[in-house]
Amino acid sequence: MKHTIYILFISLILVITACSKDDKPDSSAVCLSCEIIGESFGDPWCVDAIDPDSGEAYTLAELEISKALFEAFGGTCTLK
Repeated sequence: MKHTIYILFISLILVITACSKDDKPDSSAVCLSCEIIGESFGDPWCVDAIDPDSGEAYTLAELEISKALFEAFGGTCTLK
């Protein structure tokens, strides 16, 4: 009986800690917004948001590189 209780207790802990957080970006997250020739992109890219093409999360370094590239081609970008 003790063995079963321990297994249930450990399983409960694993289930509670394995639950993932919301996929929505945090409101305090750093986001990249760009405008090129008067047109802005759809949604801003935010740190830890999921890239729909690769399925990976954006990092701050990737957003900084993207900002530099867009600005090199005449765009206006902000990281906030």
